[in-house]
Amino acid sequence: MSSLWAKFTGALVMVIGLLGAALLFVGGQRDRAKEAAGRAKAEAKSKNAVLEAERSIDKARAQSREQSSEVQREADQRPKGQRPSGNLRR
Repeated sequence: MSSLWAKFTGALVMVIGLLGAALLFVGGQRDRAKEAAGRAKAEAKSKNAVLEAERSIDKARAQSREQSSEVQREADQRPKGQRPSGNLRR
C-alpha cells in the first residue's frame, strides 16, 4: 500500500510541478508580449514624431517658396527705373 501511496504522491507532485512550470512559461510569454507591445508603441510614437517634424519642415519650405515668389513677382512688377540692378536676379 505504501508503494501505491508513494507513486500517487510522486505523480501528484509531478503534475503540480508541470502546472507550475506551465504557469511560469505562460507568465513569461505574457511579460515578453507586454515588453514587445511597449517597444512597438514607443517606436510608433517615434515614427509619428518624425513624420510630424517632416510635415512642419515641408510646410515651412512651402511658405518660404510662396514668400520668395511673391517678393520676386513684386520686384518684376516695379517700373523699370525702380528695379534693383545687378546680376543677382533669377
